[in-house]
Amino acid sequence: MAAQQPGHAGGRQARAWGILGVAVLVLVVTVAVLDGAESRDQAGAAPAPSGAVAGATPTAVPAPKSEPAPTPTPAPPSAPRAGEPAPPAARPAVPFTKSSAPVAGVVFSIDKLQAVNGIAQGPGEVGGPSLRFELTVRNDTAAAVSLTSTVVNVYFGPDEAPATELRKPGSIPLPATLAPGRTARGVFIFAVPEQSRDQVRITADYTAGVPIAVFEGQAPR
Repeated sequence: MAAQQPGHAGGRQARAWGILGVAVLVLVVTVAVLDGAESRDQAGAAPAPSGAVAGATPTAVPAPKSEPAPTPTPAPPSAPRAGEPAPPAARPAVPFTKSSAPVAGVVFSIDKLQAVNGIAQGPGEVGGPSLRFELTVRNDTAAAVSLTSTVVNVYFGPDEAPATELRKPGSIPLPATLAPGRTARGVFIFAVPEQSRDQVRITADYTAGVPIAVFEGQAPR
């Protein structure tokens, strides 16, 4: 038998180590690949958060009930402001043949109530069937009284429609001042339809803050 050459033995040994090294390298790479795949599988199979379960039907949350709006409380009638005069009250109505005293010592009365044909003179006036009367004021006090703020009005019909004041024929204003113990007369004309004279009201507002003198009745046609 021929003896083995040392060179041939060393070559075979080197190839064996090379094959072994390649096998170890393949084994390491295979293990690394398997570990990575397992990690990805575990990550993909991780359970979803408890608040987002797949396929779960969302539960409807009822909307909060709206409270009904409170019913507004009606405001009480406003009282007159401090320093503001209250609306004037009226004296009980009296017939045209009687007198009325809004304050003690100042007496109003109606005289010579008659039907006339009123004449339009100023803007807004409409002539036609009218009533003319004297308003008499008697001062029974011990001092002069002012009549500058005295206002006279006439109303007619069931609805007390206001009549329009005219100047013609023959109106006379009241004087500005009435001396004690004296009597003054003013003549007033108001347009009042003939068919509305069954119920006529004449008012004399002497001054602010005192009751109004009221006369009412049937007027001539």
